[in-house]
Amino acid sequence: MAVHGSALLIPFLTEATSKTIVLEALIVVAAFYALSEVLRLEGARLPLITEFTLRMSHDDERPHFVARPIYLAAGVLLSLVLFPRNAAYASITIVAVGDPVASYIGQRFGRRRIGRKTLEGFAAGLVASSVAALLWVHPATALIGSVAGMSVELIGILDDNLTTPIGAGLAMVVAGVP
Repeated sequence: MAVHGSALLIPFLTEATSKTIVLEALIVVAAFYALSEVLRLEGARLPLITEFTLRMSHDDERPHFVARPIYLAAGVLLSLVLFPRNAAYASITIVAVGDPVASYIGQRFGRRRIGRKTLEGFAAGLVASSVAALLWVHPATALIGSVAGMSVELIGILDDNLTTPIGAGLAMVVAGVP
C-alpha cells in the first residue's frame, strides 16, 4: 500500500516541478531499486530498502526479484508520456488508490472469486478509484477510467501495476478526456 500511495505524489510533484524532472527521478529511483534487488538476491542488504521490500512483498516473491515496484514505475512513466495531463494524473491515481483498496477488501471480505481476485475487491477498488480520480477529471470520465483500470486489474493481464494505469488512461482518451 505504501508503494502505491507514493504514486499519488507524482501528479503533484509534476505540477510543482516539471514532467521531465519527475520522469528522470522515476527512472533513477526505479534503477536504484532494481540494483537493490540484485544486491539482495546476492546476499547484500541495503539498510531500509531491503527491509521495506521484504515487508511489502508477498511470501512467494521474496526468493526472486521483486518486480512489482518496477512495473508500477513503468505504468506511471508510460501514463505521463502517453496521455494528456488530466488522463495521466487520473490513471496514476486509479492505480495508486484502486489497486491497494481492491487488494485489501478482497483479502479481508472477498467471497466471490474471479480467477485470483474477488468481486468485492473489484467493487471497492472501483468506487475508491472513481472518487479519487475526480481530483483530475469529470465524474463520467473518472468512472470510465476506473471501470477500465479495475477491469484490467481484475482480469490480471500481465502485472496490474503496469496494465491498470495504461488501461485506465486509454479508456479516458478514447472517451475524449481533455
